[in-house]
Amino acid sequence: MNDVTYWILMLLLTAGCAGLLAGSFASVKRRNAQRTALRRRGRRPSGRGNGPGGQGPVPGGSAGRGPEQGQQGAVPGKKKKRQWKIILEDIDSWEKYSFVFYDAVGIGREREGRMYEKYLSIPDDKRVSKSHCVILRRGDQLYLKDEGSRNGTYLNGQMIEGPELLQKDDVIGIGGVHLEVQRILRESD
Repeated sequence: MNDVTYWILMLLLTAGCAGLLAGSFASVKRRNAQRTALRRRGRRPSGRGNGPGGQGPVPGGSAGRGPEQGQQGAVPGKKKKRQWKIILEDIDSWEKYSFVFYDAVGIGREREGRMYEKYLSIPDDKRVSKSHCVILRRGDQLYLKDEGSRNGTYLNGQMIEGPELLQKDDVIGIGGVHLEVQRILRESD
């Protein structure tokens, strides 16, 4: 290989690395700008903490009737359960987690959460409790609820007290792990 070919290859490699770095920095900057915009807009309307276990009714619910009653389905008086799909991405490692479930996805340090329908194990972070938090379905919404963890569960940087409505682009903070809600899909009628 002669000197000219060597320098051309070095120049191409350097340009490729610079392009990859620029793309990575732009992506991180865009994500941070989106988070800042969400915080400035105050993503949390008043009363958002109401819901399962909270002080008020679940949005869209009816008084005096359970969530499984009053809907058309295979059995009169009962509504057919619909599946949910949620995709979470670890912001730091970019690892994605996808769950298809009916009622609940547990998150914690245990290897397997037997009391949950689906479970995301985060075994390496000692700040994560064995059964840290749960994503649960109530009516036509998904909520994030702390399960009495020692270090608390955070939603968009704020510690949650009771069940909080979960939406696309929300960031769940558990110990040192930050999971962004990439998609929430629900099976149609």
